[in-house]
Amino acid sequence: MRILFGEQMISDDLIAFLRRSECITERRTQRMLEVNPRQPMLPHAARLEIEGLLRVWHKLHPEVADHVEFFEERPSSTA
Repeated sequence: MRILFGEQMISDDLIAFLRRSECITERRTQRMLEVNPRQPMLPHAARLEIEGLLRVWHKLHPEVADHVEFFEERPSSTA
């Protein structure tokens, strides 16, 4: 799942936090991460998990803007 953050660049601390929280995390751009829980989950459950982790991160770092957009990868249709 790709996450686009608002105007603020992504810190290495956030990436480390997500990795410690059992998420595979890769920086795509200065404002976009690809984040997926290590445990297999349905897409909706994975998004809820990641949203919860981001809420915790923002409580710990209130100085960080909290505007994010989620982009879920859709399986390509095979016809």
